Amino acid sequence: MDNVGSMIERARAISQKELQDFYTGLQDALKSQSVADVVPSLRQLWLTLASTRYRGDVPPELLQPLWQAVKEPHLGPVMVRMLCAAILQELSPCQSVCLKGGELSTGPLSSSSLALTLPVVAGVGRYHPDLQVLQEQLLTWLTGAGQVDTAAMVHVLGCLWRMDKYDIITLTQEQVDGVSKQLCTWLTTTSTTQPPNPFSKNIFSSRQLVAVTEVDETPSHDLFTVLSVGQYYSPDQFLNMHVFAMMRGWLQKHRSHNGNSATMQLLVDKMCEYCLRVLDQCERKAVVPHDSELQQVCLTETILLLDTMCQQNSSLVPRVFPSIKRVYNRIQNNPASSINIINILQFLLHHSDAVMYDMGPALQHFFLKVLDKQCVDLSLAFEATIFCLENMENLSTNTSVLRKFFPCLLKVFAWQPKTLLAEFVDLLPTMVSEETAIEVFHCLLDLPVMTAAMETVMRVEQRASVTLTDVSSEVMTESVPELAYTDPLHRPLFNFILRAEGGHGDTIDRLKVLHDILHDYSSLPRVVVCSQAAPVLLRVYLQTVEQDGSMDLLARLFPVLLERSSLLFPITEFQTEVKRVLSEALVWVIQTAPGLLIDNRQEVQELMSSPRNFTGREDVFLHLAWAIGEYMSVTYDRRCTPDIISQYYEVVECLLYELSVSQLGRTETPMQHRARLTAVLMTALAKLATRCQDLMPRVLLCLTKITQQLPASGSQDAGDAVLLARAPILINLCRMPNVAPLLSSLPAETDDNSKLHQDQNNSSCLLLQLTEAVMKQGQQ
Repeated sequence: MDNVGSMIERARAISQKELQDFYTGLQDALKSQSVADVVPSLRQLWLTLASTRYRGDVPPELLQPLWQAVKEPHLGPVMVRMLCAAILQELSPCQSVCLKGGELSTGPLSSSSLALTLPVVAGVGRYHPDLQVLQEQLLTWLTGAGQVDTAAMVHVLGCLWRMDKYDIITLTQEQVDGVSKQLCTWLTTTSTTQPPNPFSKNIFSSRQLVAVTEVDETPSHDLFTVLSVGQYYSPDQFLNMHVFAMMRGWLQKHRSHNGNSATMQLLVDKMCEYCLRVLDQCERKAVVPHDSELQQVCLTETILLLDTMCQQNSSLVPRVFPSIKRVYNRIQNNPASSINIINILQFLLHHSDAVMYDMGPALQHFFLKVLDKQCVDLSLAFEATIFCLENMENLSTNTSVLRKFFPCLLKVFAWQPKTLLAEFVDLLPTMVSEETAIEVFHCLLDLPVMTAAMETVMRVEQRASVTLTDVSSEVMTESVPELAYTDPLHRPLFNFILRAEGGHGDTIDRLKVLHDILHDYSSLPRVVVCSQAAPVLLRVYLQTVEQDGSMDLLARLFPVLLERSSLLFPITEFQTEVKRVLSEALVWVIQTAPGLLIDNRQEVQELMSSPRNFTGREDVFLHLAWAIGEYMSVTYDRRCTPDIISQYYEVVECLLYELSVSQLGRTETPMQHRARLTAVLMTALAKLATRCQDLMPRVLLCLTKITQQLPASGSQDAGDAVLLARAPILINLCRMPNVAPLLSSLPAETDDNSKLHQDQNNSSCLLLQLTEAVMKQGQQ
């Protein structure tokens, strides 16, 4: 395996110029040697093409010998011709590689020849110069009029279906009916006996017909299906399997346009009978383990095929539904059949109304008993996500499963955040409602915690599955999260964070304890990736709440925003980004409902009461201080009395004094943030004072002290220079109480008031100029 890996790495490292030189060298070699003599170079060429994306300019002189070897059996062994065909398929589409009309119709073509040529021809696609002739010849062969044996018919059908599937050719209704009639024949007339050993050289051995068997090794004399087992298969049996594999795509493409055709209706009827027979075969207990896997794969395709046919013809639902229901009852508790449970749920979503079937219990069983227990299964997680996404409107409108079982879905995301991020960006809004919004918010903030907890559970289960002799003593040493998970005191914390169903409480009081327990796992790659993806979903959530949330929801969300800004999983980048998102959310929440500052004034004032709360929550603190100065006004809420304004003023003034004179503000708070916060608090104080005239003397005294203390501190910080420039402006503004309220309270309907003071056509600019002139005259 190491040699193969190194070969692939060397092939991927080749440059486009080196590839072009390789083309030239191989072309020169083929001028003097046969294709069979340059097999090592052909192998290297195929590996290079399969490992790289660029092809370069392929010389036609290089393609022609390869194509000639594919068409002519006498030019080399079969393995060499297969290698040439593989190279040409990698280089397709190429106009220089095609079968001319004359080459298609001259003499009988063997199965081995068509097996090599037709895939290459199909890869040429629209570039084929005789596309119409090729289509007619393929149809002639399929209807039995051409000189092609049954073994070659599989390759003919595959070529026609590939070109039809990708709209390279266009079939008329008559041609579709002709092919459908032939497909129906191949489905129903396949032999049920095993052919003799094709590799036996004993021509005198007696040939005894042996019937194919079921997967439980009982003889089968009924309709041959893809689950009929034999030691060897005849060409018509291979053709039967091929028809089954392509049938769903064929019906999806042509049933909508030819649904009323008698031939198409006959094909659907026979195909339905075929699928019901496969469902019966899937109930048998396979003797060979490989056949059990085959049963699961065939069951998947059969359910999807029946779903397709029932969507196109609803009269089939009563005939099919009992069999689907029987299959569901049999596999609903089988972990190996989880993907097929999703397919059955898809069938029920499409057709349960036709038979008056309540699928609520089936959905609940899937989320609680299947997905929750196997959410780390990558294939199941992906299929479940796609199922929810494709049926998002139906599930959100007619059921409540997305809102009820969103913790289970978020566990799926927490385990594969990088893979499923785009899907959950679309899916998340369906989980948010008035009842679930706060709980969803907590879950989004706890996504890295969820990932770390899932890592803990998985490691504990893996450790329990091995014996002491399997691993070393170092590996058997349990980590802190693993010990906590097995501790009855902390086990409820894990159970809550990994719950599958919502409605059991928004969060827990001991969340900080859980953060400390899982801190050792904060650097795990999966946890780090989840912490990077969580803010993306958080923004989607807040956008959803902003668009559809009610005032009651905002009232419940606001205190949670303040609380969770200091209670996040200890990953630095995660905390920084989430706090930035929360601070932005605070702005539009208060802009939408300014009265929240009055309703939650106790929590806000407690938060603003000390600069210690500023450390680590700079953005949240700054935005909140700005909102207090901007929206604590009777303009936005009539309940904003002078007493409430005075309470906020007391808190802001006290904080401003502490920042300016306390050493705490210089040491624990970064210098640039201290200056920025001081500027915001000074402005907020001036605005609050303009709305309560009794506070004017106090704000003048406070701002004057600030201007006196800054030079005395001897600080060379550039931020202090900004503060020294701003303080006199605010002082002069507050000395004119009749003008100050007009300047400090900008109109609420203004979209961009950041430069309103510079707008020469605005009255605010005129008032500012007038105030400045008056103050200068007074100073003179």
